[in-house]
Amino acid sequence: MQQISTTESETRDAATAAAFGLDALDHDAARRDGWVISDCGSYRDGAPRIELQKFDNSEQGSPSFRDDREAWAHVVARVRAGSALHMQALDLVDRRERFAIEAAFGHW
Repeated sequence: MQQISTTESETRDAATAAAFGLDALDHDAARRDGWVISDCGSYRDGAPRIELQKFDNSEQGSPSFRDDREAWAHVVARVRAGSALHMQALDLVDRRERFAIEAAFGHW
């Protein structure tokens, strides 16, 4: 597995998002929509790892999405339709997650 290096700005940008943005996100609305923004700790190089993931809650029955990739597609589609909540979510993910989402679904 190839290790991707990070820049100081990536660490700073993700840390800023984690410190300020995660608390401001309407997590209840995101869960109702079937996805969450998760603080997954740090990458090996110390950069914060913030991911958009499908929400699994056995109390609500089947999840809205089969996998994270479906959740990504939904969130990108909602951003393209003008949703501020979904744009905020994509602004919060770390750069590596953002690159993966953009590689899969294009820029929004």
